[in-house]
Amino acid sequence: MRTTSRAVPRRLLPVAGAAALSIATTAAALASPGVTPAHYTDSLDPGASVTITKTVETPPIPPRPDIVLMADTTGSMGGSIANVRTNASAILSQIQSAQPTAQFAVAEYKDESDGAAVYQVDQQLTGNAADVVTGINAWSASGGGDTPEAWIGALGRVPSTISFRPDGTRVLVMFGDAPSHDPSLGFTLGSATSGLQAAGIRVIAIDVGDLDHDGQATHVTSQTGGTLAAADPSEVASTILSELQNLPAVVTHDTTCDPGASLSFDQASRTVVSGDSTTFQETVTLAGDAPQGGTVTCTTRFLVNGELPGPEFVQTVEIAVNDVTPPVVTVESKTVEATGPDGATTTYDASAVDNVDGPLTPDCTPPSGSLFALGSTTVTCAATDAAGNTGTGTGTITVVDTTAPTAACPEGPNPGGHVPGSHNPDGFFELTSSDAVDADPQVYVRDTGSGTVFGPYADGQRIKYTENGATPSVKPMPGGILHITGTGDAEVYATDFSGNQSAPTPCLVPAPPK
Repeated sequence: MRTTSRAVPRRLLPVAGAAALSIATTAAALASPGVTPAHYTDSLDPGASVTITKTVETPPIPPRPDIVLMADTTGSMGGSIANVRTNASAILSQIQSAQPTAQFAVAEYKDESDGAAVYQVDQQLTGNAADVVTGINAWSASGGGDTPEAWIGALGRVPSTISFRPDGTRVLVMFGDAPSHDPSLGFTLGSATSGLQAAGIRVIAIDVGDLDHDGQATHVTSQTGGTLAAADPSEVASTILSELQNLPAVVTHDTTCDPGASLSFDQASRTVVSGDSTTFQETVTLAGDAPQGGTVTCTTRFLVNGELPGPEFVQTVEIAVNDVTPPVVTVESKTVEATGPDGATTTYDASAVDNVDGPLTPDCTPPSGSLFALGSTTVTCAATDAAGNTGTGTGTITVVDTTAPTAACPEGPNPGGHVPGSHNPDGFFELTSSDAVDADPQVYVRDTGSGTVFGPYADGQRIKYTENGATPSVKPMPGGILHITGTGDAEVYATDFSGNQSAPTPCLVPAPPK
């Protein structure tokens, strides 16, 4: 048997009976396996984002493992086989304690000179620990014709002879003390390795003598993502446990988000040694149209070697979407008729609707029902929602004066202060006018014969109108009376300061004397 220098296993544990075996935990993974924080809450504006650091503590044993224990059972392996047989129950107990879904198969290999015993499956994959122990106890050190054995051929047969679960983490743990014939059992080192890769089987090789003399074990373990460790025959059981914790753990993530949110990571995957921790920078981004006032949730499943180890590897992110949209305020614009010199008392409609709170009552200046002056007045209304967003709206109240004044020319007093009787034979009149808005509308006198207009005059102006066919004229008389001479009948009308003009009203003027 050749000798070789051997590296110390990464988590090598001494064996002093079954009680000495245990699943080790590295200093980098002090917390329980799972994701931290498992639940994250925050509030963001639409379109905003937040980055969270997520730490994933991988399980010491990869999830849902399908573990094939394969021994070199040639004559030189008695001590190693005895060590594993003695500690078989402890090995299985420790692994199933860490991963309750773990299943095991038992196989062995010898040399090609050993005929049918060159490779055989002693126990097909099962979760029944008692059956697995029975399979291990079937190992017996015997046979072997020369130093190289036939383990390359055994590796080549494993993918087709072990009933792996489709969703299991496939691991082959082999231990031996000699290199392999190449080729053996129809497989070369290259073809056997390719078959293991295609089947997704990692190989853990434990060298208890000269297994890697030709670098064959290094090739297989490195190409399948496994490990290679050296051990004395009395250390094989503890090294099996140690190296099962020394496998690559590829951590990936699978995320679903409610509409309005998305989640991205700085890395698609990270690879650590099983039992160690790794971190991801996780960025949650809200869409611009995220539902304001609501909550959106993203759920991420952190997978280890493609499998969800348990519910503790599921994390949720809940983001309350801030309400940043102010209410929409609508204010009626209207035009009303003035009812007096100060304008008009006017009511108008104003409403507000918020995207979250629904209908609101706005505050308006000037309020509805106020007295609005002539002209245009801007009304400003505001409403504030529960989130503190204030929306405003404006309207215009226009007060107009489109009503014409009234005008009349009742009979008036003469210079002596007497009102002539008998149909006003002397033609004395008093000019009158009134308007709801203009306190002093102006009065005009029009000669219907010539079209001449006299005025403007104030309300109460006294006139004498004479129709004599002469040239129209006006001259003062005693008592503040104006004597107007025209060629036809007289009529009066009034205008207010808004330019409204009344309909003409005739003044009954007696015919000139004959």
